[in-house]
Amino acid sequence: DEVLSMEELHDLPVALHTQFFKASDDSAKLTVLARVDVKRLRYKQADDRNQNDLTVVTAVFDRNGNFLQANQKVVQMRWRSETLQNKLASGITLTTHFDVKPGHYLVRVVARDSEQKLMSAENGTVEIP
Repeated sequence: DEVLSMEELHDLPVALHTQFFKASDDSAKLTVLARVDVKRLRYKQADDRNQNDLTVVTAVFDRNGNFLQANQKVVQMRWRSETLQNKLASGITLTTHFDVKPGHYLVRVVARDSEQKLMSAENGTVEIP
C-alpha cells in the first residue's frame, strides 16, 4: 500500500539518488541508489550476531503517476559487532536498475525494518531526454 501512496515518511533516514545512461535514442538504463542510515535501527541479538531485516521496494511511475515497474530487496542483516560499528558509520546502499524509455519519471523508495517496523518513503523525479 505504501509503495502506491505518494506520501513521504521519514522514520528511517533514506537518501534517494538517480542516475541514467542512454543506450540509444529510445532506451535508457535508470539506476536508483537508496542509502539507508542504519543508526536508528534496533538489532536482535542471536548467535553472536546483530540481526534485523530491511525490506526495500523501489518503484517507477510515469509522469501521470501510473505504476510502471518495481523491485523488492530484502537485506538480511546478520552482523558481528565490528561490522555493525562500520555500518553505523557508513550506512548501506542498495542499487536497483530499470530499463526505461526517455521521459519523465517519478521514483519511489519505501524501506521498512522487521524489528521496530520503522518505515521511510521517499520520492524523487528524473527526466531522461
